[in-house]
Amino acid sequence: MKLNKNLLYSLAASALITVIIAAGIFQRPDRWLQDMLFQHPGASSRDIVIIGIDEASFAELGPYHTWDRNVIAAALEALAADPDNKPAVTAIDVLYAGHSSEQADMRLANAANELGNVVTASIAEFGEDITWEGGHATSINTSAVVNYEAPFTELAECTTTGHINAISDLDSVMRHALLYIDTEEYGRVYSLSCEAARLYKESRGEEFKLPPVSGNGHFYIPFTAKQGGYYDGVSIASLIKNEIPSDYWAGKIVLIGPYAAAFQDQYFTPIDKGIQMYGVEIHANLIQCMLDGKYKTEVPALPQALVLYAICAAATMFFLKKKVLLGAGVCAGVVIAGAAVTFLLYIAGFITHPLWLPIAVPVCFVLALGIHYIRAARERQALMLEKERIATELELATRIQISALPKEIPDQPEFNLFASMVPAKEVGGDFYDYYPIDDDHWAFVIADVSGKGIPAALFMMVTSSLIHHVAVSSAETDPAKVLRKVNAEICLRNPEEMFITVWLGILELSTGKLTAASAGHEYPVLKKAGENFELFKDRHGLVIGAMEGVKYRSYELQLQPGSKLFVYTDGIAEATNIRNELFGTERLVEVLQAHSDAAPTEILHEVDAAVGRFVGEAPQFDDMTMLCIEYRG
Repeated sequence: MKLNKNLLYSLAASALITVIIAAGIFQRPDRWLQDMLFQHPGASSRDIVIIGIDEASFAELGPYHTWDRNVIAAALEALAADPDNKPAVTAIDVLYAGHSSEQADMRLANAANELGNVVTASIAEFGEDITWEGGHATSINTSAVVNYEAPFTELAECTTTGHINAISDLDSVMRHALLYIDTEEYGRVYSLSCEAARLYKESRGEEFKLPPVSGNGHFYIPFTAKQGGYYDGVSIASLIKNEIPSDYWAGKIVLIGPYAAAFQDQYFTPIDKGIQMYGVEIHANLIQCMLDGKYKTEVPALPQALVLYAICAAATMFFLKKKVLLGAGVCAGVVIAGAAVTFLLYIAGFITHPLWLPIAVPVCFVLALGIHYIRAARERQALMLEKERIATELELATRIQISALPKEIPDQPEFNLFASMVPAKEVGGDFYDYYPIDDDHWAFVIADVSGKGIPAALFMMVTSSLIHHVAVSSAETDPAKVLRKVNAEICLRNPEEMFITVWLGILELSTGKLTAASAGHEYPVLKKAGENFELFKDRHGLVIGAMEGVKYRSYELQLQPGSKLFVYTDGIAEATNIRNELFGTERLVEVLQAHSDAAPTEILHEVDAAVGRFVGEAPQFDDMTMLCIEYRG
């Protein structure tokens, strides 16, 4: 019964989701995802040359509205001036319909005839064509050609005519081209780019294949270049003035067309929606597509919807039967696989809807998740018990960590000290330590592990033990050497790439000489005998665990009876109040100066109280650890 319900839910939900998506509700984002996946710049063909009617032309020849047909005729004459270096094809993306002056018209026609293989532009106007029978409308054609403008007769007779109609999708992005238009007077007229590509192929003795089109003559444009990809900045004025060598266009396809904003012949394209592309450069992209023969076929919506329904039904059944985590992984896998298949199909020449599957399958997963949520309610009691167990273990870990820190103050006549550590979580990554190396030397350590919680606490325990072992076992009194050995050991066994800041000082009891080294730790605060506390900017080395082969450097401080040294972790200076202000080292030094004559125990108590007053009710974000040494001599 449960299996039958799961099957029923899967089929019903999949049908609803498929109908909603196939209805086109996500058409715009789907198109934009297609653009992102499919439209990428490639190498533009050097067999295609654009000569622009651009701003430089206006500066040389005057405003475009003052030009007559002698200008374009002069351009064609310049292209034909060297018989050995003519273009293979010349396409003019400007309409020359109707007659102007007889002299200019005949010059243009003669120039086109002399040049040969010239494609001239025509344009159609579309509208509604209603068929009436017996006083009733029997059919309506909403994309009928209601007006067609062709080149004037003499020009049309010596050239090949191609239409320059452009079409955009509902989001004003040009993703499709119109291969042909059917007219009553001239029959089927192919596009200017199609005729240019066909003539070029035939001139080379190659077969030309038309792209596959939909029922209305549209086909998808796989763009090769963005705006400017085919244009070398050559203007028609430079051509007419014979400033361009003929080998620049020899044997190539030459496109002459508007390349200035004043013509309003610009369109958004899927390869770059931020910059509009001139129409003549769209023709260049279309020509390269036809020359390469890498056409794309848009798969009809119905077979895609059937495949989507089958996948959704199978996926929903799987999500209902399996655990949520596994279902999430499979959901992600199906979405990724769908994207990969979409891309591979595009390479193979088929265009599908890339967004359908990434929307439908996660929706199926969410529906299954709701059912899983109901089932999960039965397991909440067990989860609460598990939380209690974890809390008990964390409490135990806290006790273990605290027990690992030294508790008793050394009974030494030469110095007095006190230390404390308050973790931000149940367990922390800070630690302090002190122990004798030999009869005349004591080591003092304070450190801060990157991160917080259990991982930092474990790393802290390892590092603390390692520092103690290296210093005591070898009776090493040079902190820099200790840190060097510790860093080498940590780097050998640090797969998680954690690091730790360390300040290590070794005090010679008989003389008061303190030798110290810092691995990226906070600056200590020093009080010389009879003076106030001041921040001591010591030599910093790289943190432990960051890189092998680091050489640390020691420095010396001569302590006199009454001298004090305060070291701490960044949790003190970076304690933050509710106004997001830091406690800072300046406040810390002020507190220390106000209690410079106090014993280490009282000093740490006053610093802790000052930080508490400053922070107020703000949460503690980092471990706070302090250690204060007073040298008695």
